[in-house]
Amino acid sequence: MTKRLIIAGACAAGVLLTAGCAPHRTVPIITQTINRTTTEILTAPAPSPPASFVPVTPTVPPGLPPQQKTVPAGETEKPCPYIGNSTVAGIEGDHVYRTVVLDTMKPVGCRFYFYAPPYEAIADIEPMTFANPTLAYNAMVATGEAGTGVLAAKNIIPGVDGITYQTTFFGPDHGTDYACTFAKDNVMVIVHTQQDNVSYNAKALAAAVAAKF
Repeated sequence: MTKRLIIAGACAAGVLLTAGCAPHRTVPIITQTINRTTTEILTAPAPSPPASFVPVTPTVPPGLPPQQKTVPAGETEKPCPYIGNSTVAGIEGDHVYRTVVLDTMKPVGCRFYFYAPPYEAIADIEPMTFANPTLAYNAMVATGEAGTGVLAAKNIIPGVDGITYQTTFFGPDHGTDYACTFAKDNVMVIVHTQQDNVSYNAKALAAAVAAKF
């Protein structure tokens, strides 16, 4: 019984071998999907810094005598929209004879002339508009620092700070005339006077017009 089982088993094995029926080994086909993701880093260009404000080189406005019928280009002879002549005279200390509006400025500026020779400008108001309040404030600081004798002028009106300094305005004073600059919203304003003794007049004139901007 045992022998037969062995023979039978051998025969079975022989049948498998002779028939080429060796057990197949299944080799799995491995497929691999590779997802390649390309990451592109886009860097936005840095915004260009705003150009630094360069204060205009101060000059001496020419006189405006009574016999001169026409005013310089960019000026129109008419009252200042921010302040009356009598108020300017009381603040600055000199009689105002002629007044012009400076049309090329935005908003417009004003200039006030003395009544006697050399008929010089005794004061003016020069506004300049910027894209935002920060640029206007920075321009105010740069304008003050371009002069001499720089002093802070806090709260010339509530919430508006300024700077007083000395600069060129009336020629014989040789760069010692007092001015006051302030920034209100996105407008920077320079107020010049021909006073070279104290800064009070320039600061007072700035305070008198600041609310108009």
